[in-house]
Amino acid sequence: MKALVLYGLLSAFCLQANDTVKVLFVYGSRPKTKSEAKWFGGIHGGHVSVQYGQGYASFIPRGKFHVVRSRKDFHSAFTTEEGRSFVFDTSNCRYAIISIPVTASRKKALDSVISVRLDSTPYDYAFIGMRCASSAYEVMSSAGIFPSMSHAGMVRKYFYPKKLRKRLLKEARKNHWPVFYRPGRSSRKWEND
Repeated sequence: MKALVLYGLLSAFCLQANDTVKVLFVYGSRPKTKSEAKWFGGIHGGHVSVQYGQGYASFIPRGKFHVVRSRKDFHSAFTTEEGRSFVFDTSNCRYAIISIPVTASRKKALDSVISVRLDSTPYDYAFIGMRCASSAYEVMSSAGIFPSMSHAGMVRKYFYPKKLRKRLLKEARKNHWPVFYRPGRSSRKWEND
């Protein structure tokens, strides 16, 4: 009987054990000189990815770019990047990694949601539609980390990465979450927070 009670207590403890979800934000930028290449999105571009396994999961366009979302013909994919092979090479980029404390069960739920999204993308990537920031919010809300809202609400509220990044940086300051920051190379004009 004691062993059963101990097992129950340890199981409850493991379910409430703290874990962390890291969210990677690459800042938008434009070149200061003509020798540097322009990047998609410019100063209001950038990218956001959510930790998955040993890397990060990202929502990206695939195929023809849609201005307005399609309800049937999805030109999008979730992909994972590990190590230094991100959608945007982060070696010389300005970026922030925000560590959000979560329970082990929420982390497991997030991994499960991302795994499903990697197998089957549930929505289109479009300029007026779901993009990297709104989809990052969507996977975290589907895992119970953030409050749920409609896709239209996510698109309006998190139209580009800076909008989600500002909210999470504010939460990080308020709740003392760890943030790792890299300033980026000086040959580019980087967006501010």
